[in-house]
Amino acid sequence: MLLTVIVFVLILAVLVVAHEFGHFFTAKKFGMYVEEFAIGFPPRIFSWMKKGTRVSINAIPLGGYVKIPGENGEEELTEEERKIIQPEQLFSRKKPWKRIIVLCAGVSMNIIVGWLLLVPVFMQGINPEVVIISVSTNSPAASAGLQAGDVLKEFSTVDAFVRATQEHAGQDMNIRISRNGSEKNISVVPRSNPPAGEGALGVALSEAGISAMPFWQALGASASFALQIFSAIFVLLFKLIGALVGLAPGDLLHSLTGPVGVFQATAQASAMGWAHVLYLAAMISLNLAAVNIFPFPALDGGRVLMVIIEKIKRSPVSTKTQSIINGVGFLLLVCLLLFISVRDVIRIW
Repeated sequence: MLLTVIVFVLILAVLVVAHEFGHFFTAKKFGMYVEEFAIGFPPRIFSWMKKGTRVSINAIPLGGYVKIPGENGEEELTEEERKIIQPEQLFSRKKPWKRIIVLCAGVSMNIIVGWLLLVPVFMQGINPEVVIISVSTNSPAASAGLQAGDVLKEFSTVDAFVRATQEHAGQDMNIRISRNGSEKNISVVPRSNPPAGEGALGVALSEAGISAMPFWQALGASASFALQIFSAIFVLLFKLIGALVGLAPGDLLHSLTGPVGVFQATAQASAMGWAHVLYLAAMISLNLAAVNIFPFPALDGGRVLMVIIEKIKRSPVSTKTQSIINGVGFLLLVCLLLFISVRDVIRIW
């Protein structure tokens, strides 16, 4: 448990520092005043000053932020800030393209980190395995207790597993899985005539194996793979919004996981070796990139959208309007995170 906690916190710290450093570095390069570089969310544990910027270590290690005065409009500035900050140092006074670069820099860093973490994984290779990524409701898999994240131990390809379920249609089939570092046998009866798009058991599968390759080949292959994963997650977010408003199948919500689920995945990856830990960290980094650039209030993508709107209407969106929009967006994100976390705890229990 202690090792899992250390690995979990270390992964989050590295990814958060990389993301926020992207914002910090580009903001400094464009001559913006960076008031604070924070790792974690308040309350503050300790801090120090570094070249005019306060570096803070906070108590809640689930994120971080870089405070750039003028990011939400100039009305938010305090009297003290107005005295020490030159107008040309404000985020709001910079050209739109510079602001967009600063806002996107954190996402870019997460993509780069995800890519670099994958390079040694592609060099080392991971034994081929088939992983369940989602389970349909009211399916044989759901009734038997199969879950997203279960690894099918006796199959190295999805096609081999599909053939086996077809051969056992209407009959008892014993499946050996790995879950949270331990193995168990599950008995299930594949359907002879499953609903369209579900398959005999009602599971969606993914092949997770990676063949070992030399450095230069791994460099290119991991970059291509990272971009594919990032793009797929970004598209999936639009489908998720559709599911939340009833425009897409609700089963998509069951494939989401929060900090509790990520902690559980970290425990499983730690038991499987360093390559799996790096792979998990890369997937988290790419997820953070896709989520943050999504055009939703309170996220980097939502702030980019505000800058674009300002450019189109040729006047800034008021601080009050931005505060309301970002506040509502943040509240919705917190509610979704709590819902997913509670569901993860119930599922694990």
